[in-house]
Amino acid sequence: MNRIGKLKERLSAGKKAAGCWLFTGSADMAEILGGCGFDAIMIDHEHGGGNLSEAIHQHRAIRSVGDTSILMRIPSNDPVAVKRALDAGMEGIMFPLVNTAAEAKTAVDACRFPPTGTRGNGIGAARAAVFGRDAEAYFAAFEEKLLIICQIETKQAVENIEEIAAVDGVDMLFIGPYDLSGSIGKPGAFDDPEVKALFEEARDRIKASGKWLGCISSGADQTNTLYEEGFDFLLCASETNLAAEAGNSLLRQLKI
Repeated sequence: MNRIGKLKERLSAGKKAAGCWLFTGSADMAEILGGCGFDAIMIDHEHGGGNLSEAIHQHRAIRSVGDTSILMRIPSNDPVAVKRALDAGMEGIMFPLVNTAAEAKTAVDACRFPPTGTRGNGIGAARAAVFGRDAEAYFAAFEEKLLIICQIETKQAVENIEEIAAVDGVDMLFIGPYDLSGSIGKPGAFDDPEVKALFEEARDRIKASGKWLGCISSGADQTNTLYEEGFDFLLCASETNLAAEAGNSLLRQLKI
């Protein structure tokens, strides 16, 4: 238990944080990235191809080389997926497409045990509590260390940011730029004035809410620009794009 919570501690100290996606189920890639020093690694189960068993192997691999926080984006706002991810040892959950305060409360409730939530208790068999051997320490610390992230990905969600942010237990609101632009019929048109205005509105309203502000970024330049705009946490790379970009760059430089 004493090795988790790095990301939340860093953000609580007012520092910026950088994270990396894991879209594949590869434990080897998890171990490589775990040794890089990212503040967090997000195992993606919304669009990524991995399963829970592979995620556990990835968790072990990351933890074997450092104290990077290990998070998971689950496929949907599903209490069963939350329970399984937390029991497996994830220290933070990202919920996609949270549009209302009611949906945010469902997310938080799924992360907490009764009487403050609805999470089923199987700690006696859960890896997160060393299969029951560390149950007392887990109960004493998990809620404080847990990071709950709600994604703002639609125009409706932007309109409800203040209500979503006011839900007790929500730590971060994370803008999903692609789906946000798609919600107004302009997917990926990031230079479109309407898309830019909606993104900036989401950014400013989240910042004003007092919750941590997260987003996706690409490359050092855009990442640094977004930090300057007030973003706290940026998922700025993935194992797939790092490998693809390295391969493409090498081939462009070969004199063949």
